[in-house]
Amino acid sequence: MKTKLKGRYVIAFNGEYHVMLEHAEVVYENDTIIYVGKNYDAEVSEVIDTGNAVISPGFIDLNALGDIDHDILHLEASVTRQKNLLWSKEYIEKGHSEWMTAEEEEFKSLYAYSQLILHGITTAMPITSVFYKKWAETYEELAAAAKHAANLGLRIYLGPSYQCGIRVVEPDGTIRMHWDEKEGEAGLERAVQFIEEFDGGYDGLVRGMLAPERVESQTANVLLKTKEYSEALNVPIKLHAA
Repeated sequence: MKTKLKGRYVIAFNGEYHVMLEHAEVVYENDTIIYVGKNYDAEVSEVIDTGNAVISPGFIDLNALGDIDHDILHLEASVTRQKNLLWSKEYIEKGHSEWMTAEEEEFKSLYAYSQLILHGITTAMPITSVFYKKWAETYEELAAAAKHAANLGLRIYLGPSYQCGIRVVEPDGTIRMHWDEKEGEAGLERAVQFIEEFDGGYDGLVRGMLAPERVESQTANVLLKTKEYSEALNVPIKLHAA
């Protein structure tokens, strides 16, 4: 099935650099673009006139928010209220738990990825906030995210995040790091398991990555193991470093 898209502007590639064509066309057959230009005369199955629009290659977002827009939390919470976004030491010691249900976590990625596509992004490397998490991302929520991305046709790099420490608030208001390296090592192993199962899955739409959360919440040991796994599995690393 051949489809012709017509638009006021088309961002094209002439073999050396990108150019903007005015009143141009893009023709694709199934999943392959077969023509970009101004006058495609062969027969097509459907013609879609997008009007006064820009037809562009899909955008790549390597810092795509894959959950609630947590930048809103940073912007709307003043410096004096930043502590309100962290777990208390008492809550951690009593045994903290996941804040969102599995169903809410699954819908979170479906909604976020739909928004990415609506804004022209076709390749994404999502990140999510761990403020509301028990510790970091789980294997299950990333498995659901991979399914949603594939169903939407989004090319995506995924891997559950992990960390050896989380920031907590003391009773006097000071913030410190609560450490548990075993939790970080277990998270790394879950990430490796995810990569081994999903990397290259869904006809290549889903690719694996290693996502240690925040450089200050890692130990040297886990970071070194992350590098070793990255090389062995041939996957990239995404790390908040500033």
